[in-house]
Amino acid sequence: MSAPDAARRKAGLRARLAPWLLMAPALLIAVAFFGLPIAFMARMSFNEHIDQRFYVPGFTFDNYAAMLTDQTFRGALFTTMRLALISSVVTVVIGYAFAMLVWLKPKRWRLAFIALALCPLLISEISIIFGWWMFFPKNGLLSYALVSSGLITDKISLMYTEFAAFVGLTYVTLPFCFFILLSIFDGIDKKVLEASADLGSAPLRTFYEVLLPLTKGGIAAAFAQSFIWAVGTYATPSALGPDTLWTIGYLIQEQMLGKHNWPRAAAFSIVLTIGVALVMVIVRALTSKRTALNG
Repeated sequence: MSAPDAARRKAGLRARLAPWLLMAPALLIAVAFFGLPIAFMARMSFNEHIDQRFYVPGFTFDNYAAMLTDQTFRGALFTTMRLALISSVVTVVIGYAFAMLVWLKPKRWRLAFIALALCPLLISEISIIFGWWMFFPKNGLLSYALVSSGLITDKISLMYTEFAAFVGLTYVTLPFCFFILLSIFDGIDKKVLEASADLGSAPLRTFYEVLLPLTKGGIAAAFAQSFIWAVGTYATPSALGPDTLWTIGYLIQEQMLGKHNWPRAAAFSIVLTIGVALVMVIVRALTSKRTALNG
């Protein structure tokens, strides 16, 4: 092999390896902090729970087989997915409108809006729950405001309802959705709106035919982020919702801390992880299909 050919092969090899070398630190972190714990959890899900010990080393499919006949698990899975899907859709709608408002407003307003969006991230989830506990009860702020405005005559309580759990989930996931969508809007040149208006397009048509196609990728990413947070959050729906509102997160902590059944808790976690991954694959596939059709 001649020297030029060898140099070209070496250059091609470096070009192929360069992306992997750049991603190596992130891949190592992902494997160490995500891959290994998931592998350990998957192995734990096949262990046995015979007596009061946390687990007994073994290999059995009983923890997964029990899910097929466990009515409580099926109900919790349906409740979790329903709450997560509804709250994610509402979060994307609110976050999209808020991000577009911030994008269109003058720069002097931008910092104030961003600071407002950061507020839920600056306090813990427990503090947020305490805040809603003062808002939803019969003697809370919401009931007082409605009675004072004359909209209702008797005080009402929305505490420990599914609506309260839904509002809490939306509040927790909204900031993440907002910042994802705002970053997408910031990458769009505002002159496209002027060009659309100059061509005689109405605002709604401009939104549907210009802005929406340019932000579809951000909508999918925001929905995925919101869905993951909503599925994995168990403290908010457990604290704000009714006692009958059982989610997968609640069942996992009950098996882990209450019944000390680590294999069953691990099996629930694996199923939840697979379910989230499937939803993400479907969202990605639908997004890619629409992008291909538009292209």
